[in-house]
Amino acid sequence: MRARMLVFAGALLLLPLFAAAAEDPNAQMSLQARIMRLERIVEGQSGTELLTRIDSLQLELQQLQGVIEVQTHEIEELKSSRQGANQDFDRRLHELESRTSAAPPPAPVTASEPTPAAAPVTAPATAPSKPPAAAPSTAPPAADAAPEQAAYQQAFALLKEARYEKAITAFQDYLARYPAGKNAGNAQYWLGEAYYVTRQLKEAQQAFQTLMDNMPTSPKRPDALLKIGFVHYELGQWDEARKSLNEVIKTFPAAPAAKLADNRLQRMKKEGH
Repeated sequence: MRARMLVFAGALLLLPLFAAAAEDPNAQMSLQARIMRLERIVEGQSGTELLTRIDSLQLELQQLQGVIEVQTHEIEELKSSRQGANQDFDRRLHELESRTSAAPPPAPVTASEPTPAAAPVTAPATAPSKPPAAAPSTAPPAADAAPEQAAYQQAFALLKEARYEKAITAFQDYLARYPAGKNAGNAQYWLGEAYYVTRQLKEAQQAFQTLMDNMPTSPKRPDALLKIGFVHYELGQWDEARKSLNEVIKTFPAAPAAKLADNRLQRMKKEGH
């Protein structure tokens, strides 16, 4: 509609030429050619603006998906923490009940049978023995885990704030300092997610693949494999995408990622890929 209005405005500017063109066939053909050319130019500009807007919306959608995944992860961590606290409370309550029920009742004392006085016991005159040396502690101090957790939380906070480039740097720094840390699997996954949201697809694929290759016990493996399939989809690598998505369904059938993989496969089928 906008393009038609612009063409109409251009035609008004050419209105003085219509009178001369009414009696001159060559002028009529020239005027018609100018109008057609003007229409093509306007439509071409409108199409370019439309494509630019679509690209912008796609990027915003990817960023929103990243934010949703971050929030979902936080909710799952809160649920896990609450469940662990409830289980610990139940365990302590059960232990307390067990100790209470196992304690023998105190023996009654009767007045007719007085308790005999205990004879004094004298300690033998022996040389005082030295107290046993304390066994060396093998457990690492709890404070050792504090810097690692702080580094991970700092990187994750940057990701939540959508400061993706800084988050990438922070996760890379964490993984360099704590390659076998408690949060290494999660950090590797969120590194790939930060790359994916910012459309650095090759780097995202490499980050997710590193998790799959080097972190066999990470709970983020189903999500990482799913995102590998998504990256192949974004790159137009349909066979590789189909292979990765089917592998998610086969290897992790009970994971939420399996449902998302199936949805993407159905979408590919509708799109003719």
